[in-house]
Formats: sequence, structure tokens, C-alpha cells
Amino acid sequence: MAVIFLSFVLIFGILTVLGRRIGATLFPAETRGIATAIGALLATACFSIGGTVVFYLTSVHVLTLSIAAAVMIGGIVFATRGWRSRTEPSLPQTIFGANRGQTVALLLIAIVSIVAWWQAILSTPITDAVRSPWLVLSPISIIAPAIALVASLVLLHRGSKLLGSLALFATLFSIFASATVLFPLGYGFDPFLHRATIAHIAEHGTIAPKPLYYIGEYAIELFGNILGGIPIAVIDAFLVPLIAAITLTIAARRLPTGIAILLIALSNFVTTTPQSLAYVFTILTIVTIPKSIQRYRDLIAPSIFAIAALITHPIAGVPACFFVAFCATRVWDQSPMKTIARSLLAVGGAVALPLMFAAQAMIRKAPMSFSFDHLWKLNELPLTGFFFSQGNTWLDALYLIIGNISSIILILAVVGIVLRYRSRIASANDAGIMTLALFISFAIVSLGIDFSYLIDYERQDFALRLLLIATLFALPIADEALRTIADRVARSSQSHSAAAFVVLFIVSSAAVYGLYPRHDGYVRSAAFNVSQADFDTVYAIHQREAEHADYIVLSNQATAAAALQEFGFRKYYHTDIFYYPIPTGGALYQSYLSMVDTAPTKETALTAMNLAGVSKAYFVVSDYWWKSNAIIENAKQQTDNWFAVDGGETTIFIFRSEASAQ
Repeated sequence: MAVIFLSFVLIFGILTVLGRRIGATLFPAETRGIATAIGALLATACFSIGGTVVFYLTSVHVLTLSIAAAVMIGGIVFATRGWRSRTEPSLPQTIFGANRGQTVALLLIAIVSIVAWWQAILSTPITDAVRSPWLVLSPISIIAPAIALVASLVLLHRGSKLLGSLALFATLFSIFASATVLFPLGYGFDPFLHRATIAHIAEHGTIAPKPLYYIGEYAIELFGNILGGIPIAVIDAFLVPLIAAITLTIAARRLPTGIAILLIALSNFVTTTPQSLAYVFTILTIVTIPKSIQRYRDLIAPSIFAIAALITHPIAGVPACFFVAFCATRVWDQSPMKTIARSLLAVGGAVALPLMFAAQAMIRKAPMSFSFDHLWKLNELPLTGFFFSQGNTWLDALYLIIGNISSIILILAVVGIVLRYRSRIASANDAGIMTLALFISFAIVSLGIDFSYLIDYERQDFALRLLLIATLFALPIADEALRTIADRVARSSQSHSAAAFVVLFIVSSAAVYGLYPRHDGYVRSAAFNVSQADFDTVYAIHQREAEHADYIVLSNQATAAAALQEFGFRKYYHTDIFYYPIPTGGALYQSYLSMVDTAPTKETALTAMNLAGVSKAYFVVSDYWWKSNAIIENAKQQTDNWFAVDGGETTIFIFRSEASAQ
């Protein structure tokens, strides 16, 4: 533990020094703290890019990463020579702002609320399978972080910017890091898969086949693990929660009000995945674009963040790169060539991702078709919405925000464009065009492309990611609209101001309640977390088999996640069939769904065994699965043998081919 702590201190020190130099060089008009924070994140993005180069060019180990780190640190130091005294100092006498009493009161409210939140989640670790943490952790507990968010934002804009920034960062980090505390065994499925991949690269120096993306995240974690000696599980648990908390605090400082950050789906930042990290890099690309671009040098920071987003996950990185290129045309003199270039970039931003999906399907030789028939039927877009009361005033208010969050921020963006049209702020216009381009991409993917090779919920997920990214680019314009509204409210009566605080509290509460899956009278969650029973199940199966025995396991994704964490990529068949089903449209997972959604039969199990070329299969049924009792009884009539784990929380059936049975 002491070694890990010292490693954290060393890494923090290096990033702070580099961040100070970068921030003072590229953001001389910013305060020292914010400039240093942006610089530290920029240094992190550089390490992401450098580690990616190492991964693709050679093997990843201590020597290659050490050389890459030395080159990047040396390069940053050389590029930032003469950096001193370029940022505004954070003067101690301004720490409490003009109203010391109000500042202290708001700070105390934020601190007490954060402590109350941590007390609630520390006392409620979840190791059983549950549909929603709000069934274990009282939903009333969201009041504490919601109050902290309100107090922090008010403190930031009406009190002390320094203390407000610190309070907002502490609040956001407490919210994002809650998953690590609430779910000590792990949360979600994707983080388990990515951690297993990073561990494999750390052990073997590479992984085959080399993925075309994700490496941006892996590189950062490999630097911390191989050079810093920090366990991958520790880095992975806190990487995105920490960087996202810093990023959104910076966004709140650089946006007019910062309130718009609450309208992003904050659930994307509670776990570390390439997609979530790419979202963070994309937000940094957006908020570091200057309002006035005089030279290409002004785009150094957003360009690096956009490249980091691209190598981390192209669904976010491609729009970020188009956005930077679009903004770069502002340097050009007004000419027909500039108009043509901007038009081509706008069209490219709209069609790039649909074309990328089509290319990926062709590479995988997966069936995919495109049709114009539904392309103009915008009423068929998979937009969520909540407009009708369910009889609970509090939940009605929360779901009015949660259920319409994308629509709200896009509507605010339209309002912002209308209200600020005369000012012709170039950065806002560029963000608006990129938002429109991504909405067109969302419509094309939703209505024009048929991803028949994907599971139903994954088809919709592709499109909704584009909608989310569109809301990220809408942030600056939406926040402009909120500033105009806030200014008008501030000039009106006290009752209007009080109503505005109530609305801000509801929005904050909705942001926290929307962090996790919900199972209430409004939404019925179908997801379950990885439980202790899942770990006990994979060990029970593993102990029954020899080390190199060949078999497959038909299970849900929670059990597969436990196997990934404990045994890594132990066994693949025909190079692409993992011995546990990974729910990405694979045939093995389809076999599992056939067993649980229709009826478990030996023929289905034999088909799955033939796919992998093995003679033995385990079929796992969790007691929370829909109609699990009927599935278990039917499976008992088909199986060769069965046993239960943890008092029946999971039941495991064993199927053998006829040849092995003889």
C-alpha cells in the first residue's frame, strides 16, 4: 500500500510540473490552477498517444515505455521552455471572494453533503445480484450530492472561483467514484473485458490481433502499472472518475454558467472504459477551442485531445477531429475555397461515422444493409421521452429531466443559437454545425442502416452513442442559453430566483439518480451486477476441470465478467470464440439466449459445442433470470448432470456430446 501511495504521489508530481509548464504556455490568460489542470490532462493525453505508438510499433514493456516516457517528458519540457509567469496568479486575498460569510456557508454545505454521501455509500457495499443499487441504497441519499452540486455551482459563480472549483471537483469525483465503493466486486461488463485485455498486454507485451482502437485508454493504464507499479484494478477503478471530475470542473469554469454539465448523462463516467475516456477527451477538445482563433498554434491543445479521443474510441474521436479541422478553417481568409472546405467538413462530419460502421461490417463480413425508405421518418428515431405523470411528484420531476435529457440540451442549443445569433460567436457557430452533423449521423444510423448481425439492444446503442456525442458538442451553446435565462431570472423577482434554485436542485438530483440502472414504477431494469455467486460459480466450474481441458460455458454476461477477471483469456476456440459468451453478437451468446429465452435443450447445447469444437458444455442459470424455475426444471430433463452454487443462486447443468459420453 505504501508503494502504491508513493507511486501516486510521484505521478501526481510529474503531471503537476508538466501541467504547470503546458498550461502557462498554451493558456496564459487562465488562472494558474485551471491552466495547470488543463496542462496535466494534456500531458496525460500525450502519454496516451505515446503509449499507443509503442503498442503498434513494438512490444510493451519497461524499457519501451521508459523510452517513450523520457521522450515525451523531454519534448514537453523543451516545447515549454520560457514558460514562467504567463498565467494569472491565484491571489490568496481573493480566496473567499467578495462575500466571505456566503462563501463559508456554501463551502460548509458542500462539505457536509459530500460527507453524508460517502457515509451512505460506504455503509452499503453490494455483493449480491441486484437490478438497481437504489433498491439497496435509499434513493433519498441523492439529496446530499444534489445539494453539494447546487452549493458548488453557486459558490463557483457567486462566491470564490477557487473554492467553488475545489468543491465542484470533490462533489463530481464523489459521485463518479461511488460505483467503486458500492460494487466492490466490480460494476458493468465492459470494464472487466478491458481490464483483462490490459492485464494480458502487461504480461505478454501485446495482444493478437491488435485492436484498431481502445489503445488510448490501455496506454495510460499500462504506464501506471508497468512504470508506476500501481495495480491495474486500482488505476482502472479511478482513471475516468478522476479525469472526468477534473474535466467537468474545467468545463464549468470555461462555460458561461457550467450548469449544462448536469445535462450530460453522468452515468458514462462512473466506470473506466475506452468509450467513457473518449467522451472525456472530446469534452476537453470542445472546451479548449478558443473563441477567437488567430493562428494554428491556438489549436494545439484541442488537436492533441482530439487525437487522444480518436485512438481511444473513434465513435467520439472522429467527430472531435472533424470539429478541430472545421475550427482550423477560421484561420483562413474569407474566400470561396474556405466556404467549400467548411462545407465538405460539415458533410464529412455527418457521414463519417455511418461510413465507418459500414466499413467495419464489411471487414467483419457481417450482414448489413442500407435503405432510404425510413430515412425521412424522424418520428421513428429512438428518442426517449417522459411527459406523463405516474402519480409520484418527486419521481415525475426527476424523470422529466432523465427521460428527456438529450432533447433538453438540444432544445437549449437551438435557443442559444437564436439568442446569440447576432453576436456571431464563431466557436458557438462551429459547435452548432457539428451538433447538427452528428444529429444527421444519428438519424442515418437509426433509420437507414440495418445492423442485423448485432443483438437488438446493441443496434440501438450504436445510434444513441451518436446522440450523446451530439449533446457534448451542444454544451457551449446550451450553456449560453442558460446564461441568458439566468441573467433574466436574476433581474426579475425574488420568487423567480427561488424557483430557479428549485429547478437547479431537481436537475442535480436527476443527474445523480440517473447514474445507475433504475427499477421503480417508471423504469424496469433488466441488468444485474456481478455478484459473489458469479465468482463462486466460475471457480466451481474451473475446479471441476483440468488446467487445459476443453469446454464452453453458456452463461449471462455477469458470470462471464467474473471469469474474465479471475482467469483472463484462458481459452479461445477457432481464434474468435471465447469459452464464455461475450455479448457482442457472438454465436455462443446467441446459443445462451436460445437456452434461456425459449427452452434449454441438449440439441442447442450440442450446436454450441460444435461451434467451438468441444465435447462438453456448462449451462448456468441465475435464480433472478426470468422464469428461472421453469428453465431449471426443463434443463434437468435434458442434462447429463447438474449442481447448485450458493444455495441455489446459480444452477449449473453439464452437457456432453454423444462421443464423450461413450
